Amino acid sequence: MAADITVNDKEVQDNLKKLLSKAQKGVINVLSGIAGEILRLSSFEVPHDTGLLQSSGGFEPQGEDVVVGYNKVYAARLHEHPEYTFQKGRKGKYLEDPIKKNIKVFLKFAGEGFKAEMGFK
Repeated sequence: MAADITVNDKEVQDNLKKLLSKAQKGVINVLSGIAGEILRLSSFEVPHDTGLLQSSGGFEPQGEDVVVGYNKVYAARLHEHPEYTFQKGRKGKYLEDPIKKNIKVFLKFAGEGFKAEMGFK
């Protein structure tokens, strides 16, 4: 005679939803940390005349991503023209170059940060 077994997976489903939510929040936290560091590093390279461009920098979560940048109408033009000459050793590619120079550090930070966010040692 076969035994009747009933499996209620509601608890499993609820725990999976909690885990997914925690993982998504963890990713945003880690990406926000990286975005803050990109902004800090870029502040040494961003063209600086009156300081308006530099002071417009920021980052914010957007969906599953974090966007970092400078919020002036001329920000993209100055970024995309490294041939422009700026004072005080400032230059174009002020976001791109710090990312390229530090990608290994950012990847290591992301791995360690995500492990910590998820409670792993």
